[in-house]
Amino acid sequence: MRLPVEWIREYAPLTEPAEEIAEALTMAGLEAEEKGESAIGPVLDIKVTPNRGDCLSVIGVARELGAAFKARTAPFPKAVSVSEGEAARYTSVTIDAPDLCARYAVRIIRDVKAGESPAWMQERLLAANMRPVNNVVDVTNYVMLEMGQPLHAFDYDLLKENRIVVRRAASGESLTTLDGVERSLTPDMLVICDAERPVAIAGVMGGGETEISDSTTTILLESAHFAPTSIRRTARLLGMRTEASYRFERYVDPELVVAAADRACQLIEELGIGAVIPGVADVYPRRAETRTLVVRPERVGRMMGYAVSEEEVRSSLEWLGIYPADAPNSYITPTWRPDLMREIDLVEEVGRVLGYERIPEQLPIGVTTVGKDTSWSHFAEQVRDIFTGAGLQEVVTHSLIRPSVYEDSLHQDNRISIRSALSAELSGLRRSLLPGLIETLDHNARRGLAPLAFFEVGRVFHLTRNGYEETTAIGGALAGPLTHGFWQKSSGQAAADYYTVRGLADRLFNAMHIHEARFQRREDTRLHPGRAADILLHGKTIGYLGELHPSLSKELTVRDRVYVFELMFEPLQEASLSVRRFKPWSDTPTVTRDLAPRVDLSLPYEQIHRAIEGTKIPFLQRVELIDLYTGTGVPEGKRSLTLSFTFQMPDRTLTDEEVNEALATLRRALERECGATFVG
Repeated sequence: MRLPVEWIREYAPLTEPAEEIAEALTMAGLEAEEKGESAIGPVLDIKVTPNRGDCLSVIGVARELGAAFKARTAPFPKAVSVSEGEAARYTSVTIDAPDLCARYAVRIIRDVKAGESPAWMQERLLAANMRPVNNVVDVTNYVMLEMGQPLHAFDYDLLKENRIVVRRAASGESLTTLDGVERSLTPDMLVICDAERPVAIAGVMGGGETEISDSTTTILLESAHFAPTSIRRTARLLGMRTEASYRFERYVDPELVVAAADRACQLIEELGIGAVIPGVADVYPRRAETRTLVVRPERVGRMMGYAVSEEEVRSSLEWLGIYPADAPNSYITPTWRPDLMREIDLVEEVGRVLGYERIPEQLPIGVTTVGKDTSWSHFAEQVRDIFTGAGLQEVVTHSLIRPSVYEDSLHQDNRISIRSALSAELSGLRRSLLPGLIETLDHNARRGLAPLAFFEVGRVFHLTRNGYEETTAIGGALAGPLTHGFWQKSSGQAAADYYTVRGLADRLFNAMHIHEARFQRREDTRLHPGRAADILLHGKTIGYLGELHPSLSKELTVRDRVYVFELMFEPLQEASLSVRRFKPWSDTPTVTRDLAPRVDLSLPYEQIHRAIEGTKIPFLQRVELIDLYTGTGVPEGKRSLTLSFTFQMPDRTLTDEEVNEALATLRRALERECGATFVG
């Protein structure tokens, strides 16, 4: 919000330079800085926190400065219209949605002469970064900046039956707003209507059919209070952000409604714009209530770190318009401060007025404890070390995403949508890390960056019967070589394949001493049907890995095949914490023997692995697949594997008979359970 200092001084008669005024506002909680000069002097750019809607005006800022400099402010405009008067003959107001509109008032101005507003008003509006339009619109904008209450002027003669109805929009209704755009309305939006149709979107923007023009002779001036949540929701759904909605979203004092309308009428008469009809049509079904809060001086002292007297508490609060109640240490909060709800809120107000610089400098005292990492964070750091050591780069992607084909297609119904999403791109919570990872990979590919190998440790979200579940996942996406290109292209430049991503999973499990992980074929529309696997731990699926389906990868910029993986964090962490017993290194020699079984091409290696494990040979230390061959000499539909077995006893040397017996046992198991054949 930009405000000229000259306008602020009209209500807060200060002689301090703009720099000191900006610093005082900043120390009071309103971040302010001088933004150069305008035709009427220096201008302040003031950032107001969402809970301080009362400061979105000249008067609100002047009140804060009066408290900061202990200076009396000039009288603020007050309501002078107390009855309907002649206005009742011209119009009426009906509020059908009192939960969304707590107050609605209108005044009538006849014999309107539309034209340019005076130079002094245009200069103030321009300094506040608002474009002058005509004298009627300029007056409403001027009062909004001055008092914080948005106003809207309708062409009275264009309103059906010359009356106002405030209600929720009906299904299928639409309205063309002042910017010329037709807006589709929904039943959760509040609209201002005449006797037949909507003429404005409450708190956001007026309609084009009833706007002020050169032919306007009578205007109906609206001043109202709308529920902040309703205006915020409507503005976001319509993608509209106006000066009015910005203020209504942050709360506008209901007691300002008639005062602002009267102030606008005063200016209209002074500027000769029209003749104001006496009286106001004011409907106020939900009166604003004040709160009475207790604030103890000793409580203020404990929080501030220095002694504060009862008189200091009282005077500090009175500077802000918070006056004592009848009970001891009790104060009545004004209607423009709905954010004051507890004693601690008043403690903060006293601290702001007395000045934070008064808080003494003191080293903290008390018993301290040695901090340590949580088990979750420690495990996450281990995961990061493993993947960065493998050549992957960590990324952090957004938890809010649009619906994505890279999410699990089997569970589309458990997506958590955001009710008031800022945009379609941020419309729901992610159920998988893959959308963000693949977007990151493709983003880098479009810019010619390499290597394309990324991982993430992040939260994912799923709907459940009891609400939603938030868990941690470990995901990765890679394509092409895992190292930078260099002159010796033949060395270390092979593109990533299925075995690369499988190797990353094995690397993680081995580093965590998890030896129970198993892999089995996976059916997933996101993944290549022949290059995808579920990852199981103790019989339960904890993740998957594989190649991105060609129909999806062809839509990406990257030309290499894309490989992905995703694992559940919690089961891995639990498995990694299991008790491990130390086994000393054996000084006895190992014996290595090979077998070359021929098996069906369709036989998964996991079945071979299970058959070998089923032999339960106690001195079988390791099994490795060291070669795979198809072609000449091997029957069609078969493949020849070379399996290397390592045997070792911890306390003695194995005999040839024991090794041969073990090989025979392994051979029989492969023949029986895998249909393997052997040559010779």
